[in-house]
Amino acid sequence: MRPEFLGIYKPRAVIQDSIHGIIPINEAEYWILQTPFLRRLHEIKQLGLSYLVFPSATHSRLEHSLGVMHLASRMAYRVIEASRRSSKVCSALFEKCDDRVYSTFIQVARLAGLLHDLGHPPFSHMSEDTIEDLIFNPELRGLSDDSILGSLSEAKNAIIKLGEYTKIHEAYTKYFIESLIDMSRSIEYSNLSYLLELALESISPGRLKDIDVEVGIKLEACAVINKILSNNIVDVDRLDYLVRDAKYTGVIYGYIDIDRVLESLEVTVIESKPDISLPVKALPAIEDVFDARFKMYKSLYYHHKFTSIQLALDRAIVRIAVEWSNLEGKIFDNTVSNLGELLNPIRLSDLIREGIIYFDDIEVLSLIKILNLKGSSIGRRWAKPLLHERRLLPISLIKRSDEVIAEIKKRVGKRVENIGRVLEEVFHDNDVFSSIVERSIYRIIRSLSLNSSDIITERAPRRIVKEVLGPTSDIIETSTYLRMLVDIASTPIISTYLLSDYEDIHLKLYSYRETLRKSFIKELVEEVTSRIKS
Repeated sequence: MRPEFLGIYKPRAVIQDSIHGIIPINEAEYWILQTPFLRRLHEIKQLGLSYLVFPSATHSRLEHSLGVMHLASRMAYRVIEASRRSSKVCSALFEKCDDRVYSTFIQVARLAGLLHDLGHPPFSHMSEDTIEDLIFNPELRGLSDDSILGSLSEAKNAIIKLGEYTKIHEAYTKYFIESLIDMSRSIEYSNLSYLLELALESISPGRLKDIDVEVGIKLEACAVINKILSNNIVDVDRLDYLVRDAKYTGVIYGYIDIDRVLESLEVTVIESKPDISLPVKALPAIEDVFDARFKMYKSLYYHHKFTSIQLALDRAIVRIAVEWSNLEGKIFDNTVSNLGELLNPIRLSDLIREGIIYFDDIEVLSLIKILNLKGSSIGRRWAKPLLHERRLLPISLIKRSDEVIAEIKKRVGKRVENIGRVLEEVFHDNDVFSSIVERSIYRIIRSLSLNSSDIITERAPRRIVKEVLGPTSDIIETSTYLRMLVDIASTPIISTYLLSDYEDIHLKLYSYRETLRKSFIKELVEEVTSRIKS
């Protein structure tokens, strides 16, 4: 990497990365990498427990964070080049335009890239919905002990205090970075604590009202860094994880010409507001990004087994919360009295900072192993599929929603998007869906002398693309291929799972899984077909 990409501190070391090659780091970044907050990312896998399906998917959040830092440097330098060419861009972003200010801007972008995923929980996104549910709906998940309910209430208050947020890991990230900022005040690297403040503003805009003019960059510069990290089309987060996840899973769809994408970026200023734009000449590279995103979500992130593992993990974590006091020899000893304390970002920040607890994959896997040995029958039942019993994973009633849509299309001859719309309506109508389950699944369950109250049916309808707004929509309108991709990616991916909390019942269901699948799909297809024809 050229020296101008490296920020304001002296070069300290290099890291050999499997995607980007050599990634140099400077002395302040080297210090940050040694802190407990970054060390824990070594042991948080990027794709959670997906290695149970894709055995080589063992790469970490730290690898991804370093890759995002590297790409953020490169994209920030493109902004600097635009500033050197245009006084309009320069004045919109900076108090003055010189090498010191430019290096500061790149440094903030690097820090923001390095820290953007700092708050990911164990198993990354796989556990995030469960943690949010435990914090905000503990009674609905079967928790009744006053101690854990009190701890979860404190965690909820700590998160609500931050204002609006989109995901739990983002709330944790804010608390962790604030703790890191406090740690950095005792370090002798010039302005590091303030630059970390600016990095946090770049990750989560709206915290700062203004910036010290001596630093030389404006709040608008932090807003541009935020676009570098996340802009819904070619941000550095997406550019790294699509390529990295494809490599480590063996899925071939994630190839993107990153160099071409970065070299195509332009900086525009509209009504004094700077923004990153994508010219028409960049369409081939942008189309590759959209194509990779669509295929990776379809074949990997929304893989039916991936979701099945997530459902099993959800129930295992809930059982750990419920059975905490009975799990003898638990790894946290008396440091925390219940799982709710670990989910409180303030308490967890202190524990990580002191190096006592990391709350990473290793620690939670250890709890799952203890649950398998010491837990209740339900606890053991949900620990086993995450350790060695694949048969105990929730059963996918629909492996590929495309096959269901193709069967309906063959019957009705309608466009795919029309079929998808009706299919989604059926899945969101509780009465209709329950009727389909009754006619298909419960009919077979009764024939097996099983009690339907012991059987759970989970729905997970999802879209790869929900909506396209702002500058992204302008780009899409210039490409027939992108418009087609967005239409296809807007078609819902329908997933349905069958499971039981009781091992013997689940194993019986598993032995009849093909019969159950065929019966459910037959009733679903007939329901959607009749609705379309009417």
